[in-house]
Amino acid sequence: MNSPATPKRKSPSGTAAGEGRSTRDLLLDATGALMSEGNTTNVSFADISERSGINSALIRYHFGSKQGLLEALIERDAGSSYDGLDRLVSLACSPEEKMRKHIQGIMRLYHRYPYLNRLLIELQSQSESDIARHISERYTRRAVDAQTAIIDEGVKAGVFRKVDPMLFHFSLVGACDSIFHSRSALDHVFGVKEIDETLRERFADQVAEIVLAGLKPTPE
Repeated sequence: MNSPATPKRKSPSGTAAGEGRSTRDLLLDATGALMSEGNTTNVSFADISERSGINSALIRYHFGSKQGLLEALIERDAGSSYDGLDRLVSLACSPEEKMRKHIQGIMRLYHRYPYLNRLLIELQSQSESDIARHISERYTRRAVDAQTAIIDEGVKAGVFRKVDPMLFHFSLVGACDSIFHSRSALDHVFGVKEIDETLRERFADQVAEIVLAGLKPTPE
């Protein structure tokens, strides 16, 4: 492993000299790339420094700690998507279509950032209580609230049956996430080297069909 590179000179705007992105962005880019390529959430400051070409001391300067870096990565990758959940709930379409759009959105997010759900779980389960609470409220609760609102709307319309929101949430997230970190099984069992857009869309459609079928009211 090469020694960390000398920090790039920063311009008054805060961007690294010769680059169109800030030092902070470059560190986040490197962290996300390492997690995606290594199929892991465990990356070191040294690895991030080597990948980005930025001295590891600047990680603490910009983020305070590794936990701060990971929180910033989640916010960059997923913040706007979670902010859009309220708009999804208020769309002028059927509950079935809202649920389908929600599932498709989750798949796009996990396809682009395959480490995202594991990183959320890690920060919620291993961090100090205040950080875990913040992550849970900022992301998990908002997803649960949106899912519950869509299901309640479907129940009132007579197209969904009542289900436990907690069990539904974990069932849905688990179904959506599993394929994106199952590279060994995809390759060795199914001969799939890469999840492309076509496979992602097919998987989203299948999960949506299963979920919607499971939400249908039970015949009297």
